[in-house]
Amino acid sequence: MGSSTWASRPASSTNPARGSTTARPASGRAARTRSSSCAITRTSPRRSTRRYASAASSRETRRAVRTVRKASPQAQPFGSPYEAAVEFLASRPRSVGEIRRHLRAKRYDDEAIDGAIDKLRAQRYVDDLDFAKYWVEQRSRFRPKGDRALVSELTSKGVARETIDAALGDLPAESEGDRARRAIARQLRRWESLEPRERKRKIHAFLAARGFGYDVIDEVIARPSVEAEADI
Repeated sequence: MGSSTWASRPASSTNPARGSTTARPASGRAARTRSSSCAITRTSPRRSTRRYASAASSRETRRAVRTVRKASPQAQPFGSPYEAAVEFLASRPRSVGEIRRHLRAKRYDDEAIDGAIDKLRAQRYVDDLDFAKYWVEQRSRFRPKGDRALVSELTSKGVARETIDAALGDLPAESEGDRARRAIARQLRRWESLEPRERKRKIHAFLAARGFGYDVIDEVIARPSVEAEADI
């Protein structure tokens, strides 16, 4: 009776006891799974930390570079402003305003620029009236323009209006209308076959673009003949 009871115990127990050796394989697999999962979980924070540290380091480096750039003084120009101005004058005459802008762009201070310009004036290397006369003469000979265009060009170069007027008054004895006819002489030959209305429109557009006033343009349209050979 007692032996029968003992023999039936294994058959009646379908699940192994928690402490039995039969339960160990599943428990071992679970342990390995937990261990493997924990290992993966631990590597992620380390990678994330490294990426964050790298990004933070890059930001700090960029911030430090910007700070150094702000703190560092501007690069000093090479040579004297006088030498830079003489070199600038080598290609053609310049106005005082052009020289001043050029030297400022090279980062010379205003006091040094004034000293260089005073020296150039004393040596007669620069003079705004001489420059304005040169400018209008070159325009008159090679690319005739109206007074309005010449005033605009010289004003943009820093020449005073009274100086410009003096230079315009020193032009060879030629009316602005004759200057306009010389300016358009070549185009008139090309437009001879056009209808009168289209021809007038082209004359008006061309001379207006060259800075001639409407009264001068009307004069040329009324009498477009050229008395001097075009030199443009």
